[in-house]
This record gives sequence, structure tokens and C-alpha cells, in this order.
Amino acid sequence: MKYWFYDLAKLILWVVFRVGFGLEVSGHERIPRRGGAIFASNHVSYLDPPVVGVACPRRLRFMARASLFRQPVLGVLLRMLRVMPLERGEQDVGAIRGAVSRLHRGEAVAIFPEGGRQLSGRLGAARRGVGLLAVAAQVPIIPVLVQGTFEALSPRTRRLRRAKIRVAFGHPISYTGHSSALPEESRGTEGDHRRRLEHQRLAEAVTREWHRLLAEQGTRPSQQRTWR
Repeated sequence: MKYWFYDLAKLILWVVFRVGFGLEVSGHERIPRRGGAIFASNHVSYLDPPVVGVACPRRLRFMARASLFRQPVLGVLLRMLRVMPLERGEQDVGAIRGAVSRLHRGEAVAIFPEGGRQLSGRLGAARRGVGLLAVAAQVPIIPVLVQGTFEALSPRTRRLRRAKIRVAFGHPISYTGHSSALPEESRGTEGDHRRRLEHQRLAEAVTREWHRLLAEQGTRPSQQRTWR
């Protein structure tokens, strides 16, 4: 029963996105059905977290910036949805440890590794924190490409419009067998530079898969209409 609110919200939002925005999802067959996994999505709109949550057949534990939890209503909703707070940057070791612990228990964790919404609506580059988390937990990364949410709710206009929304799950990216040390444990060691390079390599692999999915999906224009 501890997931009742998540499951109810997912059902309601699935109807909203499917009926209102023609939500299409591809790549389900690439998602591991069990075991820890990191879902790494691009981020262009406030709609992205609920869209990814609805599209994924597994329950996701999202990581969101800690400042959101200080907003009265939103903070309560985030806690009910079991979202994990994260301070900006890679040095929030407590949050990383919490995510690693959940990944070790076989949960799926969702992050937006570009470091924030891309206000241009274009793909950014994944930062190496996603690689750090994958290596620390020794779990695969599942790249996720979201299209149409920028047109549906642009950060510039903040007006909801009808637009076709698509979600594509990419090929899993495997972590390597390198050290799983967390930031505070690796500081000052001889292997620190090598680990950073490995984390960056994994982040670049996520970015490449986003671009591959974009080319695979195409960028067909959507008919838009402001919701009144």
C-alpha cells in the first residue's frame, strides 16, 4: 500500500497524456524488468518527470533539487511520490548514498543529468554525475528521450498547448568494473583522475544515445493549440 499514491497519480496522468497529448512510447523491450537501473532523461519542460514516470512500466524513484521540497504544496506531493531531494552539484554525498542504496535494493532511479531544464528546447549534454552514480551502484543506465513536452509547456510562455508527446527508451549502457568509491572516498587518491574520465565516458555515451534516438524517432512537427 505504500505506493498507492504513486500508482493512482500514474493512472490519472496516463489518461491525461494519452488522451490530451497522444502519448507514444517506444523501447519498452530495452528496459530491464528487475534489478537496479538508472533512467537518464533529457529535460526541457516541467512536464518531463510526470511524462517519464507514466511512460516507464517500472516505478521510478526520481531525484529532484532540494529547493522544490521547500514549497508547501509541491513539497508534500514530492514526498508522497517518494521523490529524493538532491542539492545541486555532485558533492551531495548523502543523496548519492541514498540513491545507491535504493539501486542496490533493485529499485529504478530516474535523473535528469543535463543539470537543469534546457530552455532552448534542444538536447544538452549529460554531466558526469550520471556516470558516477552508475559506477558507484554498479547498475546500467537506460537513456530516455522525451520529445514534445517543450512544445506542450514551454518554459518561456508557461502556457499549456496541445502537442504530440513521445518517449523513447534507449539501449542500456553498462557500468564498468572500476572502483565504486563515492566522491568523499576517492578524493586525493591516485585513481581519482581515471575515475572521473570513466564517469565522463559514461555521460558521453548517454548523450550519444539521446542523439541516436532523436535521429531514429525523427522530429515531426506537432499541431499546437493553446488550452483554455
